Amino acid sequence: MGILRKLSAFVRSRSGNVATAFCILLAPLTVLAGGAVDFNQAMNARARLSEALDAAGLAVATRPELSAAEAERVALDFIRANYPVRDVGEVQNLSVSLDNVTGTVRISGESEIETALLGLIGMNTITVGWETEIQQARQNLELVMVLDNTGSMSGQKLASLRSAALTLTDALHASAVEPDRLRIGLVPFAATVNVGTVNARAWWLDPDGRSPVHGEWMGPDPHPSHWELFDEMRNTSWGGCVEARPIPFDVDDTEPNSADPATLFVPYLAPDEPDIGGYRNDYLSDDRGLTGVIERLRGLLKYEGGRPSDGSPNRSCTSRPITPLTSSRRTIDTALNAMQANGNTNVAMGIGWGVRVLSPQAPFTEGRAYGDRDTIKAMIILTDGENVMSGGNGAMMSEYAAYGYAADGRLGVRSASGTVLSRAVDERTAEACRVARESGIRVYAITFQVRDNRTRDLMRGCASNPALYFDSPDNETLQDVFELIAGDLTNLRIAR
Repeated sequence: MGILRKLSAFVRSRSGNVATAFCILLAPLTVLAGGAVDFNQAMNARARLSEALDAAGLAVATRPELSAAEAERVALDFIRANYPVRDVGEVQNLSVSLDNVTGTVRISGESEIETALLGLIGMNTITVGWETEIQQARQNLELVMVLDNTGSMSGQKLASLRSAALTLTDALHASAVEPDRLRIGLVPFAATVNVGTVNARAWWLDPDGRSPVHGEWMGPDPHPSHWELFDEMRNTSWGGCVEARPIPFDVDDTEPNSADPATLFVPYLAPDEPDIGGYRNDYLSDDRGLTGVIERLRGLLKYEGGRPSDGSPNRSCTSRPITPLTSSRRTIDTALNAMQANGNTNVAMGIGWGVRVLSPQAPFTEGRAYGDRDTIKAMIILTDGENVMSGGNGAMMSEYAAYGYAADGRLGVRSASGTVLSRAVDERTAEACRVARESGIRVYAITFQVRDNRTRDLMRGCASNPALYFDSPDNETLQDVFELIAGDLTNLRIAR
């Protein structure tokens, strides 16, 4: 009877149902858990595919000269680079279309991922797709390169700068869908800037000699016109350089106005310095009967029929002329090849004229209006050294430069210290950069083989943001920097 009761109890028991149910559900639960892993892999593959196709689309869009077959090859190269075979999934069914009329690039593709556990229910692969469309924005780009052409840039440094700048113009012109939407200008600078002798006596170059800057070294009025002094001399003529306007017009974009003589520009003329006192720019014989240094400096009879030698009224006018904004690649490349290295450094003058080249108003009027939503305005500034204004112990307290003599106070300070004067030029440089940035210009700043931390800091602060400042310690880095800037400017013109 005990055995029968135990058998009956076993038949009535329900305690094993949970285990049985678990065994029955274990397989689908395992498939679902494994499926989540497979689907996560698929989503990762889709993200990588989108990145690869987007990169390929941008690469094709920046090269509108490509044929359909070439565009497909470029796209495939970028896809392979951004979606290597070691990644999950196999890229397939790629399609590349390029419409040069509308500037549209479309790339689509799929990635097939082998599943781990979903195969148990017959799903051996998961296929994900992506399509990217890149639209050439067709924006106008106006770029001015403000490049140091001082004596310290001579030799290999200037050759490297020229090569890097030519690489940039090549890249920008290659990516220009419509060439007339790309304009590039050049401002070579040294101690001053050359606006070109073709502009001699232009209305904005004060042909009537009304600016207070004319002959400031003469002391109290009347001042001789620089144009008049050039006319009186023989075997020489104006070299094309200009002096700084009175502060604040020296670095801003105030349009020249005949009603306000201080806004007019003045041709650079370094006065003949006395035969005595050890002055460096003595190119005429002093007037007879004059004894003191100041009297000899201010004597004007020597200019009448004078033939300069052993010096020049164009001393410190060493750089090649400005090239206004142009769509001609040949014009800008020719100007880059013509650059020459000589003279001291005045970055403020270079930046001020860089802004004027981009400006829509006189003296250069090729630039489109500020605030034009369809136009990007950009400036590249490069220097290889600190600003220099040489002081001196003579009565004029300095050598003559874009801001005249230090004794006249046109730079905002009167000092015989070259350090003090050079720091004042730094302040004008910082102000010129502020004007450029606040005008909506995208400013890239480059120091090239600069050892001076003050100059590095000055140029870092000059850039539109710290990411647009580059320190180039060698020629190879400089090349990389110009290529990076070319890519950045090109991408700014691309819209997804």
